[in-house]
Amino acid sequence: MKERTAVRPDKRPNVLIFHTDQQRYDSLGCTGNAYAETPNIDRLASEGTLFRRHVSASPVCMPSRASLFTGRYPNGHGVHTNGVALPRRDHWTGHPMNDGQPLNAGVFSHVPTMADAFSEAGYRTASIGKLHLTCTNAPRSCRYEESRVRWAEEAMESWSGPYYGFDRVELTIGHGEDYTGHYGRWLEREYPEVAARVKSGLYRGSGASRHTLYPSVVPVEAHSSTWIAGRAVSYLREAANDTRPFLLFLGFPDPHFPFVPPAELAERFASKDVPPAREKADPYGVPAAMRRLYRDDALQNVRRFGDGFVRLARQYTDAMLHLVDLSVGRVTGALRELGLEDDTIVLFTSDHGDYLGDYGLIFKSEFGCKALNHVPLLVKVPMRRDDWPGECRAAVSNADVLPTLCELAGVPAPDGVQGRSLVPLLEGRAPSSPVTVACYGEAPEDRNFSLWNDRYRYTWYPAAGECELYDHEADLGETADLAGTPEAAAVRQAMHAELLERHVRHDRPSAGKSSNW
Repeated sequence: MKERTAVRPDKRPNVLIFHTDQQRYDSLGCTGNAYAETPNIDRLASEGTLFRRHVSASPVCMPSRASLFTGRYPNGHGVHTNGVALPRRDHWTGHPMNDGQPLNAGVFSHVPTMADAFSEAGYRTASIGKLHLTCTNAPRSCRYEESRVRWAEEAMESWSGPYYGFDRVELTIGHGEDYTGHYGRWLEREYPEVAARVKSGLYRGSGASRHTLYPSVVPVEAHSSTWIAGRAVSYLREAANDTRPFLLFLGFPDPHFPFVPPAELAERFASKDVPPAREKADPYGVPAAMRRLYRDDALQNVRRFGDGFVRLARQYTDAMLHLVDLSVGRVTGALRELGLEDDTIVLFTSDHGDYLGDYGLIFKSEFGCKALNHVPLLVKVPMRRDDWPGECRAAVSNADVLPTLCELAGVPAPDGVQGRSLVPLLEGRAPSSPVTVACYGEAPEDRNFSLWNDRYRYTWYPAAGECELYDHEADLGETADLAGTPEAAAVRQAMHAELLERHVRHDRPSAGKSSNW
């Protein structure tokens, strides 16, 4: 039964974004995982457009999320790696370095976000769950609202924004059972016995995977995914009685490691099959910077965790995604009940992937590859359902999401956007175009930059002069590097030139400037 009572004076669409953390493209039923239980997400794909070649601008959280929110590539928004906050003038005003003085308005220290654009256009804007636009482990002096230290020392639950253009935010900070933020405060208040068991640490696994792979004592009803869905439904009920359209971002912390689904789901999925991990004929035949991932003491080396680790990690990933799917179903069900479905663009995506055992590796790193950069993107646009194809196989970037939503909603895109709207591509009015990935890492030799077109992935390591080239039509698992073969020389040279041109065109290092000197 539809409950909506407000009458909107305009027909600008609402926007609802489901965003997961560290989810590979091939993790859903609709993207090829025959063992996944994701019917609600799969339904979105069948009702909208499934992007078969969606590429994250970075293989780690903060740079990728900054690209989604700003429509810029990492060297355009300034967040080149984890631990670098998205530039925001608010964070410099009152900082000890500036002696509490406001910044000169002309100083370019501010990168406009999706929420800024939609707020300025008259939208209600809210985020529930994980954002990670600032550094969660930053010192207290930085005054970041996502800082664990601030949440440990202050009554931060009374704060709910504004934040990076969002009128309202409710945060989850951390993964698995390592939680804080608004969700953490809620869990301690509503489920004190569960919170106490989590903090005791007595219910975790053993051995090398003690903190990484175990059934969680947090039940489904108290899990962060369930909390996000509940808060989202409450928000939608408010929005249904408002004349303004809304932008609502739901950031799920799962399926990012540690792999710790609720115990009841862990038990059920531990008996299910999973797709096998990919293998290379020579897993050490990778660029020199990547070889450190195979050291015996390297975090990413599966061998340190023992037999069966990858299989169980994949099973638990499927379990965590099933809970995300249940939450997606609950929120989309509320859209229907409230009469909002036909007025709402729904988007589902993630920031990056996980090796999940591919090539003997686990977790993530700052090296471009298909396991880490190929992520889901589903877009359901009711008002254009008949115009858009059911799927798109062209290479697209998460930097394209902001300009696409802006065009669909009739919202002016912020200055400096480098991605492109996908509307002309899907309507057959524009050709496909390559996209780039930037990985900076900790050391100069780790830096690598990639170009993806509709068929190939080319990656260049400038410090070592090394490169990789994979043909995804013939080699879906990236098992055979073609970069050194005579047959692929012309492709490699052309993609190298294109990569250099695009990288230079995106470069805008002045982001984050804090003074005129």
